[in-house]
This record gives sequence, C-alpha cells and structure tokens, in this order.
Amino acid sequence: MKKLQGFRWFIFPSMVIVFVLAFSPFFVLKTSASPAPNVVEKAKPVHPKAGSQIVIEKVGLYVLGITELNVASGSYNMDVYLNFKCNIACNPDPTNPAFDVMNATGTPDISEQTSDTHGNTIHYYRIRVPLGANLILKDFPFDYYDLKMQIEDKILGVNELVYQFDPEKSGVDDYAVVSGWEVKKSVNGEVVSHNYAIYSEPYSRLIFNVSIYHAWFSSFMKGLFAAIVIVMVGMLSFLMKYDEISERLALTTSTLVGAILYHLTLTSSIPPVGYLTFADKFMLGNYVVVFVALAVTVRLMLYVNADQHEKAKRLHGYTRLLIPGLWICLTAYLIIFGMSIPLWKYISEFGFL
Repeated sequence: MKKLQGFRWFIFPSMVIVFVLAFSPFFVLKTSASPAPNVVEKAKPVHPKAGSQIVIEKVGLYVLGITELNVASGSYNMDVYLNFKCNIACNPDPTNPAFDVMNATGTPDISEQTSDTHGNTIHYYRIRVPLGANLILKDFPFDYYDLKMQIEDKILGVNELVYQFDPEKSGVDDYAVVSGWEVKKSVNGEVVSHNYAIYSEPYSRLIFNVSIYHAWFSSFMKGLFAAIVIVMVGMLSFLMKYDEISERLALTTSTLVGAILYHLTLTSSIPPVGYLTFADKFMLGNYVVVFVALAVTVRLMLYVNADQHEKAKRLHGYTRLLIPGLWICLTAYLIIFGMSIPLWKYISEFGFL
C-alpha cells in the first residue's frame, strides 16, 4: 500500500515534465507557422544568363502611411512611393506600369510622379493599394508582424529583368503611423526567383517588409499580468491551515474557473488558428499548476475526513512551498523560452517599453 501511495506522487512531476518538454522551443521543429522576424524563405537565387542584355531595376519603397490594419483577416492598406532606377530605359508607358503588386487584394491606384525620367531610366510612382499577408500569431500577445508588399514584372522573366532592393531610396516617413502599434523606421527587401508551374522561366520578385510590433512590457501587462494575479490568488490557499478544507477548495476551484474565463477572453480577440499561441501555452501551464493544487486540496480533505491528521500535516508541509515554487519556475521558463524567439532577442529587436 505504501508503494502504491509513493507511486502516486510521481504522477504530478511527470505531468509537469511532459508539459515542459511538449512546449519547449528546443524540441519543436521550425515551420512556416513559426518564422523568425524579418526573414523571407527564399526559393533559388536570381542569376541572369551571362552575356545577355538585361534590365536591372533598383527599387526602393518609401512608406507614407499604413491604414485599416486587420490582424484577424491579415489585411491592410499602404500608401507608398515606389522608386525605380534602371540601368537602361524601362517602364516606357507612364499610364501602364510594367509591374504588378502581387499581394494586392484590390485594384491599386498607381500614378507616376516623375518630373525628369533621365532617358526613361528613373521613375517614381505613388501607390495606394489594399494588401494581404499571412500574419503569424504564434507569439500572441507578444505581437510583431512583417507587412509585405510584393512586386513582379508583368511580362519579363529573370533572363530579361532582375530587381534589386535599393535601401537608399527606402524608408518609413515620420508621419506614417499604425494606430496602436510601433513602426520600425526602416524597410527590408528581399529578391526571390518565383517559379510558376505553367510557365517556362521564373520571374524576379521583390518583397518589401515593414515591421510593426508591440513593446514587450505593454504586451505583458495587457496580456499576461492578469493571469498571473489570478493564479497568485489561488496560491494563497497554501497559507491556510491544512484542515481549512472548504475555504481552500473554494479558493482553488474559483482560481481554475477564473483562469479558464480569462483565457477565453484573451484569445477572443484573434481568429481561430491551427496552432498554439504563446498565450495558449502560458495558460496551459497555469492549468497544470492549479490542477495539482486542487488535487492536493482534495487529498487533504480525504486525510482529514479519515482523521489521518499527521499525514495531512506532512502533505501540507511538503506542498506549501513545492507547488508555488513549481509555478514560479514554470512561468519564468515559458516567459523566457516559450516564444518562437527567446525573450532577450525580442527585447533587443523590439524594445522593452
């Protein structure tokens, strides 16, 4: 019988170990649902054929404004200047630009605003366009997104035209704001060779990225602080006497219910996704600890009802520090390592306050 009781105590630590390993970033393979910030998965590099006369277009993106951001649908509008500098004459028809905005969700409003084209080699376009992108919510509520704009020539393949990103003609205007978000004042660009299954040659595609984000502290206070307070209140049950069963049971069960309701409220602001967000993993960790606390309370109740007060005292003495300590360690582990990028990288990239 003693061996059986001893075996039961291995159940709770085993549950915690399995949980930590299941959600550890060191044991999860990177997928398209967990990208690093500002990284574009390249196909194959763009290399023109040797000896051929090819149009090389250096393109810069200057962002004037970003409006109507909808994280749930991944839609937003951009107002930008698109600046072209070609090695030979390009874009000859000002009323019909030679490029397409590939991730546009509507008809772009494009107007050329070039006073001197320098022999048709320099073109400045003002573009207002609704766009769409796959915004990954894996680290919610610690949000950072790359708002993309992708361009590709309508006709010419990589053997005739290659794009190059022009950082000198790229940037974000000081008056460009996204309500409720911070905007990085730089634009990143990547050139990829895009293959179509139905066409014989790939096309040069230029992908611009404009990063928006929430600072770590504000995301923590608005997303996780309330959940931590709820569980802290539940941990107060370990300060009560071992035989105050009804009070301990009421406090622990109300903590579990409060954590579940807060989890539902927290995730109601994002669309249903096919993967666990950081908020999901964090709340699951809280559920494990609160469940263990509830199980200890029920066990104490059984001991007290059976007049086994010595066993109840020993159990209370073991768990009153063990379970709160377990919760603190698990919470710290998830905050530091639970995101797709470690905490210190997030803070260095997007700031603390």
